Amino acid sequence: MSILFKILRRFILPQHLAKVISLQRNRKKHQRVYDDAQLKLYAEILPGDFLHYGYFDNPNIEPREMSLNDIFRAQENYGQQLVNLVVDKESPVLDIGCGMGGLIALLRKNKLNPLALTPDVNQAKHIREKYTGVPLLEMKFEDLDAKEYHKYFGTVITSESLQYLNLDVSVPLIAEILKQDGKWIACDYFKHSEKGEKSGHNWGYFTRVLAEHGFKITYQRDITPNVLPTIAYAHMWATQIGLPLKDFILGKILVKAPGIRYAMEEALPEIEAKIHKNIDTITPKIFAANKQYILMAIEKI
Repeated sequence: MSILFKILRRFILPQHLAKVISLQRNRKKHQRVYDDAQLKLYAEILPGDFLHYGYFDNPNIEPREMSLNDIFRAQENYGQQLVNLVVDKESPVLDIGCGMGGLIALLRKNKLNPLALTPDVNQAKHIREKYTGVPLLEMKFEDLDAKEYHKYFGTVITSESLQYLNLDVSVPLIAEILKQDGKWIACDYFKHSEKGEKSGHNWGYFTRVLAEHGFKITYQRDITPNVLPTIAYAHMWATQIGLPLKDFILGKILVKAPGIRYAMEEALPEIEAKIHKNIDTITPKIFAANKQYILMAIEKI
């Protein structure tokens, strides 16, 4: 039985067609946050359990001169920038959106008391297996019981996870769970307009929500130049290896399977547009023009 026939069979036979329709209709019910294979792959490629852009002391390093080890060191450096801002060494530290636990490891190394929070099943499983003894909350932060953790944390950290949070729910919740003299350490990218890519909060709106809930930014640093090397590295691989590989594969299909190429022909322009749109998001100049990556400490007034 040919591969093509196996695929077509699932569109032709009623019992298979019903399954196809059911899976397609329910695709949005399986939220990406609960089973993010992309993040899992990323974590397996980089061994330090970090899922962020990293922090390069030398922002002018050329992508051709970089290696995965350079990115790994930059990710550790990024984590250390956050740990350096922790003042309360005794109270629990909540890592919201803890990823694969890289920051958890650094917090423990610095004799701090982390509590991990993630809604992702892969991440939670990894945390339980690798970071035994670290308390773990497997949930969305917005679902945290504010009464149970009222004024419980000396420090709350959102490391490239703030962009995924609902500000109107999360900011007052952070205010509720932080101790009176507690500190919220945030590191993420923000937009200054509504143009371009959707990810990231609008900076003006974010600061307004902070003020509404009694928060003040007490430390702020633009680290956009320090994260751009990782973006440049990804862009280099996408344009110099990914695109030529894509053209090679399509060329092979044209020669070896002209029928499949013909079937794909109308969809190819849309596929090309999607590829180049994704590449735009990892183009350093476009990223820097549309977003600003900010490290900050936030405290209640």
